[in-house]
Order: sequence, then C-alpha cells, then structure tokens
Amino acid sequence: MEEFVVNIEETVEEVEVVISESGSTGPGVPTGGEKRQVLTKQSSVNYDTSFHYKFYDYLVNVEYTGVIVNITDGKVLTATLDGKTIYRFINNTKNVNNYPIEDSFYADFDGSVLSNLIVTRG
Repeated sequence: MEEFVVNIEETVEEVEVVISESGSTGPGVPTGGEKRQVLTKQSSVNYDTSFHYKFYDYLVNVEYTGVIVNITDGKVLTATLDGKTIYRFINNTKNVNNYPIEDSFYADFDGSVLSNLIVTRG
C-alpha cells in the first residue's frame, strides 16, 4: 500500500490519501450491468441496488436512420446504438412545460406496437 499527502495551497488543511489494491470487506459492486448502465440505490435498505440506463446516454449516443413511422399518439424514430437497432417513441401530447408526455427508447417495434422498454425521459 502506497501513501502520499496532497496539499491544497488555497486552504490551510492537509488531506491524506491512502491508495489500496483492495477495498474493505463487503458486497462491493454487484456483478452484471451493461455498457452505459449506472448502479443506483433502490431504497434505504443496505445493498438494495440495481443497474439502470440513463435517458441522456441514449439521447446523445444513438444514430438515427431517417426512418420515421407515425403511430397512434406519436412517432417512432428508428436508430442504431452499438450496432443494434432501437426505437425512440415521442408522444404527440405535450405536458405543461411543452415536453412530450412520453419520450422513450424501446428494443422492439413491429410496425405498430413498441415493446421491451429500455429507458424513458424523466
């Protein structure tokens, strides 16, 4: 284990940092999760965590194919992410802030029905 001291010149405090090869005994980060997922706490119960996608990561990383299908209540945009086809549904109805009441990414679309929700805004 290596130890060193970090001095921050703008304050009068010293911070000691210890770097270790292994962490304390405990469950640590659970196995699983996929690329772009984040680990989030689900409740106040210790170790109650799960992996989730964040809407923003999909919003900025997809490449749209230009295919748009109008369905009841909105439109479906076809996109690719990491070589996989995914579908973004944008509802036509707006909330009081003028945002769609649903803006979501789905894994499957049969031309009329979306299924296997990946992530939704909000």
